[in-house]
Amino acid sequence: MIETPAPAPSASPAPTATPTPFPRDAAGNFTGAPADFVLPVDLLPDFTAGEGEARPNSFVLENRADGEAYLAATGRLDGWLQQYDRAEDGAGPLYVVQVVNVYQDAAGAEAAISAEWHSQVYDAIAAGQLEQLTGISGLGVQHLVWRNSSNGTIGLEMVYRNLYILLTGPAEGVDYYDFFAELARAQVDWLREHEE
Repeated sequence: MIETPAPAPSASPAPTATPTPFPRDAAGNFTGAPADFVLPVDLLPDFTAGEGEARPNSFVLENRADGEAYLAATGRLDGWLQQYDRAEDGAGPLYVVQVVNVYQDAAGAEAAISAEWHSQVYDAIAAGQLEQLTGISGLGVQHLVWRNSSNGTIGLEMVYRNLYILLTGPAEGVDYYDFFAELARAQVDWLREHEE
């Protein structure tokens, strides 16, 4: 009996899974819930995700004296807060907090970090309570980076399409600027992968 040789292994790479695109409207605005856009845990390998917390527009009305005007001016639709806790032997801050707010359009998300509607941060920068830091090179989206002058906590706020995203966490005497810069780049890359 003549044996047929087995075919040679293929030299071509294994196909990679194409990410499922996030739903968008005709203008390109994301239409999903805010929790859909929080960092997946595989982008934070040293952290575990908690349950998260809804931040609906009622939260804004309860926590901002100008809440109704803010909602009307920005077109905020909904929000979500997610905390990630560092593993005992992990690298990075003790925890990372992410806030994702969804607006009707990109103009609303951009307005949300403007001096007019984000005055608490800009006023704190002017008062020296926060130090505005140099922007992150190569990020490619509108963003604002600051450090709390008293405890060193970094805050990184950015707009991607109609999303507002905040990343922050305690400093514990360490400068985590590079950590949050890399995390922001990873998030933007991840969002871009899901809109192809």
